[in-house]
Amino acid sequence: NALKGQLRARITLLACDAALAESAPWLFEPWEELKLPGDFKGGGGTSFKPVFEWVEAQGMQPEALVYFTDAEGEFPDAPPSYPVIWLVKGKLVVPWGQRIQLN
Repeated sequence: NALKGQLRARITLLACDAALAESAPWLFEPWEELKLPGDFKGGGGTSFKPVFEWVEAQGMQPEALVYFTDAEGEFPDAPPSYPVIWLVKGKLVVPWGQRIQLN
């Protein structure tokens, strides 16, 4: 088997404002085209906590969690045990993890 011994990186997409989107998560295998869901219903503020709570509830230990955000919201008090990369549009800072500026 050519894939034996290689890592398979499944992509799990979650949309979140104050809570996870109703139809989340969306799962993609590395060979599948990444298609975003048709629409997201939002409003009511932003909390980053539901995403981290969902990952923990699934018993997942991701290689990394990448969060696209403007960084306006409620962060978990402590970082998880896996790397977090914040792709931030705007000038706000994040309390932990690696921040990458989006222009």
